[in-house]
Amino acid sequence: MRRTRRGPSRRREWLRFLTVLSTAGVVTVWAAGEFIGERHWLTTLLAYIPQHPFLFPAALLSVGTLALRRPGLAATNVLVLVFGAFHLLGFSIGRQETGARADLRVMTYNIHHGAMGVETIAADIRQQRPDLVLLQEANAFRSWTNPMPLLATLLPDYRVYTIGDEVALMSRLPVTQVQSRRLRRNGARRKGLDATVTVGKRKLRILNVHLMTSATGNALARSKAQAPTYLRHTAAVRSEQFEEIRRWVERQRDPFIVAGDFNTPPRGVLYRRVRGWGLTDSFSAAGFGFGATYRSDVPVLRIDHILTGPGVRAVRTWVPPTRSSDHRPVVADLTLE
Repeated sequence: MRRTRRGPSRRREWLRFLTVLSTAGVVTVWAAGEFIGERHWLTTLLAYIPQHPFLFPAALLSVGTLALRRPGLAATNVLVLVFGAFHLLGFSIGRQETGARADLRVMTYNIHHGAMGVETIAADIRQQRPDLVLLQEANAFRSWTNPMPLLATLLPDYRVYTIGDEVALMSRLPVTQVQSRRLRRNGARRKGLDATVTVGKRKLRILNVHLMTSATGNALARSKAQAPTYLRHTAAVRSEQFEEIRRWVERQRDPFIVAGDFNTPPRGVLYRRVRGWGLTDSFSAAGFGFGATYRSDVPVLRIDHILTGPGVRAVRTWVPPTRSSDHRPVVADLTLE
């Protein structure tokens, strides 16, 4: 009687099954975050946590199927990794116009109250040479003193503008007006800094924002509410803040940018709204790579953005690899069209 060799056949079946399972998992996580997103606490969590673990099975299967000479399954897993890199991790291949003229350089930077040293923050700004610096968490907090007086002393080329909240503006360009802007009509809220800057003979409106903290591990641990309740609350608050930003955007007649710490990755329902408002993510348009800004020591999330409105175009955008804060800054060279 002839015996059949079931070992290789079963191995192929298992590899095929695991590949289908891994592919379905990645696509499900992407679709849940992209189309449901902040409408449900679970999909909010899926969209806002680091996405790398969802791609580990495909990475392992890619190696395994190549080693066992299964090119079809290996190609499938590689495609899943490429899909995940762009749609889960936010990999960008923007058009960087290295020879293009830029009218100004903008930097947005959550400096975490200068807790890791105001001198190193000043060194980061000095190294990038921005014309405008939009700062978040630029106030006294707990045991940390207000970093802005020392930062102004260390960077005398900049004028410092604050609104009595935790956002600030440092500018080497003429600033004609600065005012606070509510980002939420009711309840606890953060304020945005609304400014008008003169660039040559043109005006540029700026809104510097810091939105509600999302589903970070520390935030969940500090919350007294249960995780689902907390996630629903933060999603609702950020949605209200996005609506206030939309109202500000719709009133603008001059070229403008909205920048800061959005606590929102480049996916999900809230992020997709900005495209309907005529806003462009400068890193998606003119950056290369993942552009992760948080945390600075192990960057896995891109939650800090420079969004440009009509009449403003990013020609280069990058994320300097600094650890002077818990966030990395975003820097963009912009031109006014």
